[in-house]
Amino acid sequence: MTAITKEPFLQVSGIGCSYSSSFTLAEQSFTLEKGQLLVILGPSGSGKSTLLQLLAGLLHPERGSIIMGGRRIHQLPPEKRGLSMIFQKPYLLPFLSVGHNVEIGLKLKGVKPKERKAKAEQLLAEVGLAGFYSRSLSSLSGGQEQRAALARSLIIEPELLLLDEPFSQLDPLLRRQMGSWLADLKRTREVPMIMVTHDREEAMTLGDRFLLVNQGKREQYGTLEDLYYRPASPWAAAFMGMDNRLRGIKLGSRVRTLFGELPLHPSLASLRDGPVQAALRSEWLILDSSSPVQGEVRRVSFRGDHTLLELEAQDEHLVMKLPGLVQHVPGQRLGIQYNRDELWCFPM
Repeated sequence: MTAITKEPFLQVSGIGCSYSSSFTLAEQSFTLEKGQLLVILGPSGSGKSTLLQLLAGLLHPERGSIIMGGRRIHQLPPEKRGLSMIFQKPYLLPFLSVGHNVEIGLKLKGVKPKERKAKAEQLLAEVGLAGFYSRSLSSLSGGQEQRAALARSLIIEPELLLLDEPFSQLDPLLRRQMGSWLADLKRTREVPMIMVTHDREEAMTLGDRFLLVNQGKREQYGTLEDLYYRPASPWAAAFMGMDNRLRGIKLGSRVRTLFGELPLHPSLASLRDGPVQAALRSEWLILDSSSPVQGEVRRVSFRGDHTLLELEAQDEHLVMKLPGLVQHVPGQRLGIQYNRDELWCFPM
């Protein structure tokens, strides 16, 4: 008996375009299931928002397809795609109350006032704005405005919610609060979401799947574990915070480094023997007074909940992340050890 394969809710296949004479978004492909949040992550100018606008129908693809819920939508106008989009600014109408802003999508659909108000009040309560229906926009904080914009987007029950760096103009505390609200809504409503951000911590907190882009090209697509522990390229490793690079020699299933011979990650077995570049996270190095590897402290940077130490050891530049405030000073020599069982490497 042949098993029935369920198609993903959203399938983006080979989508791309030339945004201007100087920028081309290379072909992008990914899938998304209901209840998942995909984060499109990358630096400014990498093509993140361009890709989101292609999904929304604000830009037209030169190639590829977008299938959502079994429908081909890449040739449909934005209003026919069944999605909502939230931008960096909430774009609420200042002459309307909070509630009237939220229910405007239903008004355009001809829904009766009583039903519109009931749904708007329900959505406002879900985003933490219970009792705000009659409030003026001038009484809202920046975070409250974005929550009202989120309620406005959800009230039309979109099949897909797009978010273009929606928290980028908020202060750090509000960003964390809004991230928590979004995570709660994802769990309760199961609306698939795609969010653009350049903030690595925000992405790791919210995302289920990740698309890492750079200069219009896909660097990596996968889970957080893939990007965090198994980056696909040296650039992806650096962007995801692998601060250390070590010279090494691959010999079969092991790599010779300044820390001795270390096991290679099993998925890299096909890597050719010879010179490699090992990528290490700063928290994977620990202090060990008995270690034969001695590093000289060059810089100490206190970051609040942790301290970064920059050291030189056997012509290698190393960065260590230690909890809290430490008393080490430049010029001091410290024993260093690698604190993981496997090594992730790239060919040189």
